[in-house]
Amino acid sequence: MDPLRLDSLALEAVEQEGIDGARWLGTFPFTADRPGETVAEATDYTVVYNELEPGTMIGRHRDGVDELVYVIDGTVETTVDDETTTAVSGDLAVVPADVPHSVRNTGTETARLLGFFSSGDVESTFETEPVPCDDPD
Repeated sequence: MDPLRLDSLALEAVEQEGIDGARWLGTFPFTADRPGETVAEATDYTVVYNELEPGTMIGRHRDGVDELVYVIDGTVETTVDDETTTAVSGDLAVVPADVPHSVRNTGTETARLLGFFSSGDVESTFETEPVPCDDPD
């Protein structure tokens, strides 16, 4: 086993233009089409890692398969379809496939999230497509 350190990942800054606060850092450390930081491609699953500064969000989108979301650090408000709830460090939740959802950091510290998908081929559709932007650091 070759462990992966989340704090050493190369993160990409992205934003959704026209959506206030839709800006985050992210990467796909395990995925079929971008092996990223791993030593082997993941053909049967995908993992996404995201960081959101206070007040920022990942805008509304749908994923083609169920997503397990784990909150590593921070406090986030999640909206899944029309239901909004708060998740904190240590919480794990399921977002059903093809259901619109978004995440906003409502806390005072950086929120760090892991998303797990049971497919190596995940099709995500955003209401406003994310584009690379300048890293705020």
